[in-house]
Amino acid sequence: MVMVRCGSASALGAWMRGGGRRFVGADAAAAMPGAGMRVPAVLLAAVLGGGLGGGVFGGPFGASAFAQPTNFPAPPNGTLSRSQGIDFVTIGQPGNAPWAGNGTLGDRAIGRGRVDYEYRIGRFEVTTAQWVEFMNAAYDRPANDQIPFMQLPSTWGAGGASPTAPGGRRWSVPAGNEMRPVGNISWRMAAIYCNWLHNDKALTRDAFLTGAYNVSTFGYTGPNGDQFTDQAARSPGARYFIPTWDEWLKATHFDPNRFGQGQPGWWSFANMRETVTPIGLPPPFGTGEANAGSGSAGIPLGSYVNIMSPWGLYDTAGGMTEWTESIFFRSTLDNRRIFDGSAYDTSTLSDIISFPEGDFPSFALGNYGFRIAAAIPGPSTGMIAGGLMLCAARRRRVTP
Repeated sequence: MVMVRCGSASALGAWMRGGGRRFVGADAAAAMPGAGMRVPAVLLAAVLGGGLGGGVFGGPFGASAFAQPTNFPAPPNGTLSRSQGIDFVTIGQPGNAPWAGNGTLGDRAIGRGRVDYEYRIGRFEVTTAQWVEFMNAAYDRPANDQIPFMQLPSTWGAGGASPTAPGGRRWSVPAGNEMRPVGNISWRMAAIYCNWLHNDKALTRDAFLTGAYNVSTFGYTGPNGDQFTDQAARSPGARYFIPTWDEWLKATHFDPNRFGQGQPGWWSFANMRETVTPIGLPPPFGTGEANAGSGSAGIPLGSYVNIMSPWGLYDTAGGMTEWTESIFFRSTLDNRRIFDGSAYDTSTLSDIISFPEGDFPSFALGNYGFRIAAAIPGPSTGMIAGGLMLCAARRRRVTP
């Protein structure tokens, strides 16, 4: 039996009895004595919106205080690529061994995390800059061209919207806020975003409604209207998608060099740890390793520049809790989806691999976000055509 040294036994029991409900704010700190650094009260007050006249979106701890790092170390494993304005890491080692457990009672991840193909996943969660571009394309469209299931984020770094004809509200990103996390995203909104990327950010209504997921399947059934009919998995050929829980687990907890070069294995917690990630402000304001438990969404993604997953992903602890595509356990009737990872206002206790959570695909809370995943791009049509022409030319040269 592995002892989780991140809080009292009663706190862990309460968390598990609550179906994985996370501690927030002061409850998290009380539940995790010694788990993270103590943040000086004057700094914490500023970040939380009190003291110093600041708050999440302004004051001395606004964009200028938490300067976004620009020089990120190379991933420990995997390779970097960029498409659609998103930094991706390629997750290799197809056919890896799944998580085998560590003795934790009720471990739901046992047998999960094996992925038999290469794929890409965002190095960062979806950012304010990316979501502003999407909202400006999808929100406040003409009455006969509306995109369903759209709602405003409650947590992001966008500037105030202004009415502009003919497209309605438009948002901007104040300098320094580009990498702030985005919350209050439902699973359905994440799926619509994937469709938009799949269709190369086209502005037609169909570009938001089809591609990776068929939005026409998003609905309710059953005598009480509480059974969701949303498409269970991405469509064949999807280019961008919400990662499955297996894909998410592998990218956040599996390490191809866990026990030495070429000796793979798993970590029980995020950020290559066997215990909870210490919470607190990033340098130079503190020595924390995750933006969790503080109640502040004003810390840019990637601020803990040397703290990452084995594949080089940032904020797998803290930031926002992340949706996955997978249906939650014992959820075939209501079609809830798994989400995992701690958030800016929750305890890193929830980063243990064993206990994911789930919610309805239409629901969104202020700390619900996601990390985009993508297929490995194949050779383009132009490259294939060029190769065929080259082969034909060579054959002509050697023909007697």
